[in-house]
Amino acid sequence: MQNKTQQRTKVALLAATLAVLLALFPLPLSSSTSTTQQPLSAPVELHTNLPGVVGYSVYQLDDGSIVLNSINQSCTFLTKLDTSHKLLWTQTIQIEDADTALTRLVVCRDGGFVLAGLINNRYVLMKTNSEGITQWIQTYTSAAPVNHLMALIEVKEDGFALAAFGAPVEDGLGWIWFARIDASGNLMWSKNLMGPLNTCPSAIIETDHGFTLSAVSYSFVPDQALYMLLKIDKDGQPLGNTTYGGTGFYYQTECNGAIATSDGGYLLIGYLWRKPAWVVKVDANGAMEWNQTYGENGHGIVGALPTETGYLMLEFQKPNATGLILTDKLGAVIWNTTFPSVTLPVGLEANFNSLIPAKEGGYLLIASHNNSTWLAKLNYPQDPVSLQLPIVIATVSAVAVVFVFFVIWQRKRNGSVKVLFVNPHRVCIQHLKGWHVTRRGST
Repeated sequence: MQNKTQQRTKVALLAATLAVLLALFPLPLSSSTSTTQQPLSAPVELHTNLPGVVGYSVYQLDDGSIVLNSINQSCTFLTKLDTSHKLLWTQTIQIEDADTALTRLVVCRDGGFVLAGLINNRYVLMKTNSEGITQWIQTYTSAAPVNHLMALIEVKEDGFALAAFGAPVEDGLGWIWFARIDASGNLMWSKNLMGPLNTCPSAIIETDHGFTLSAVSYSFVPDQALYMLLKIDKDGQPLGNTTYGGTGFYYQTECNGAIATSDGGYLLIGYLWRKPAWVVKVDANGAMEWNQTYGENGHGIVGALPTETGYLMLEFQKPNATGLILTDKLGAVIWNTTFPSVTLPVGLEANFNSLIPAKEGGYLLIASHNNSTWLAKLNYPQDPVSLQLPIVIATVSAVAVVFVFFVIWQRKRNGSVKVLFVNPHRVCIQHLKGWHVTRRGST
């Protein structure tokens, strides 16, 4: 009878303990929505006194520090922040006393940086070391009267690839100027790549065959414009192209860029003239898998990143408003949000490295706010379960210790055990029938 009473006491104690835990920490019995499917937090500005009036590209280095480029009316600034977002250094760049807008920034494998832009209608590349000290400056000409720099990457073999747009007159029909540059800034070769009538590049993706360029291509049909993927080999020779749009609702398109996807395909981003933003997903062979429009007329997608759910897209909404759109892998919207008074460089046709994943989670976004360079962190909401977990573990551990001592006390009271020693990590008792029991806690 006494044993049954003791067992009932133990069961009652356990039940009471569980009831208290569930009351204090109600955990979901089924899976809840992932925090990465919930809208990001309001932007948290990381540094309030960055140089320049607008930021173009941002990178987070392996050690967690941040590098960015920004400009004002006459200079370019290369800036580095430490892991606490405090200023380490800023290099002010002005070449030949000319207005210097080096809008492209690439982090190099050697730890240095390359900036690129246009000065007096000539392409300029500037290489620095890891401290932003200039190592070399090179200039190039495409022989076109009008030039626009559109994309720059570091090539795996060595050196850089540059894609630009050349035209005989401003706002005129033109061609792609594609150049390969060695690690010292010397021009290796360049090619003029023409579409049926007019082709403007927007991104370079290095591949096994050479390069894939995203572009907008105009045909001889009046005002018809199409998204294009153009494949070229390592020597700049065209290997073929595929186009998308150009009919019906999608008659006039503007491709702002493309990213490679994990399945070997591509995601093309941009907008439809005087209509919403337009995104196209294609497979490894260039066949369209799906396409979606986003936002209102006059909106455009200017950046995209792959996520565990699908894609996070950076949206130009209007000159003083920027948005983010999270989609699933088929392009369906999960959530979208707007940041008022945040301005992207160039606007509707921006395609800079403005949005990147942060190493500690969330994202970094660079733009302009109140006519100043603006760098902000966007975080996902914290999982309530993960916030409770350390408290739950500590509480359960404490209850377990109390329960062990309760059992020992009852058995010692009945004369069935003798306590040999007790410390915070181990309880050793000897059963009077001769066998030993050791209960270990956490160490």
